[in-house]
Amino acid sequence: MRIAVISHACVVQLNQRLYRELARHEDIELLLVAPASWRASTGKTITFSAPDDSGYEVAPLPVWGSGQISLHWYRGLLSVLRQWKPDLVYIDEEAYSLPAHQVMGACNHLHLPMAFVQTQNLIKRHRWPFGIFERRVLDNASMANPITEECAEVLRANNFSGHIAVIPHCVNTSLFFPQDGAPMRDELGLPGFVVGYLGRLTEEKGLPELMQAADLLWQDAALDFSLLIVGAGPMEEEIAAWALRRPAGRVVMTGPIAHADVPPYMNAFDALALPSRTTPGWKEQFGRVLIEALACGVPLVGSDSGHIPELIQEMDGGLVFPEQDAGALAEALRSLIADPAYARRLGETGRQAVMGKYAVTSVAQRLYEAIAALDL
Repeated sequence: MRIAVISHACVVQLNQRLYRELARHEDIELLLVAPASWRASTGKTITFSAPDDSGYEVAPLPVWGSGQISLHWYRGLLSVLRQWKPDLVYIDEEAYSLPAHQVMGACNHLHLPMAFVQTQNLIKRHRWPFGIFERRVLDNASMANPITEECAEVLRANNFSGHIAVIPHCVNTSLFFPQDGAPMRDELGLPGFVVGYLGRLTEEKGLPELMQAADLLWQDAALDFSLLIVGAGPMEEEIAAWALRRPAGRVVMTGPIAHADVPPYMNAFDALALPSRTTPGWKEQFGRVLIEALACGVPLVGSDSGHIPELIQEMDGGLVFPEQDAGALAEALRSLIADPAYARRLGETGRQAVMGKYAVTSVAQRLYEAIAALDL
């Protein structure tokens, strides 16, 4: 089978690992199409690169709309697909995006089957022209790979008639694995049990509840813990001002960290908190940070927003609390802070489960089986 994969995220080598594993199958020939360069959210420009021993061909193309995830366009894509002649074109983008619509048009022109990834877990009416893009892709694609069953339900509600195979996010266990977190804790000056948060600093991620919960816990002098916040976003100044009014050294903020540089910070956590809130237009889709934390043996405390509770319960690697309930979040954290051995047991249980189901090799095998089921 000749498969052309198209993904803006694969401008970064780290994000190519899934397709590298897929290409290891003897009956797979793979072409990876990605932007030749991409403007990251930090403002920096990333230049495409691939490992020398990748096992697949690459076609880095210039894009119009660099940095716009749902609104970019590949220059020269039709020519590449016509020349390479794939059996399937697989786009790692949402159905409502401009690149998915572009790929659909190219596939129709060349009479090629198309598959796409679905992370959307709410039924939405997209503004023009994205609603048109989505409908056309849904009507023409042969396969969709939703990341959760909840995302699959959205596809069915939107009358997608193609093959549906749930393919979750994966974790690179050669990057995320248990390491000694003491050097990073010492470098950052973090005392006691370290509660970590890693992600966007926004209200919908539940940062207000995390701050309230920390304040409740600091009222108990017997609890020795600190808070490490990794990320950037609109709440950054508010959190920094709050941190200045708290005991010295108890709150550390790092700002944004490149994904490849996350593991030492992740391993400095004794527990990871993900207190996301559901809003009318968003709920937690998967929580990739959860499987990355568990791969490091870090236990979880997550809200019941979106896929969080299902993932935590499936992995048996943490505790779930009702979203927007700061008191319940505080009690969940208290149970881990007061009993570090219990926290470590949860983390190890979750790590074993993640290794079996969400490691890159496992997810790549599921993707291979889904593609093979198409009988191309």
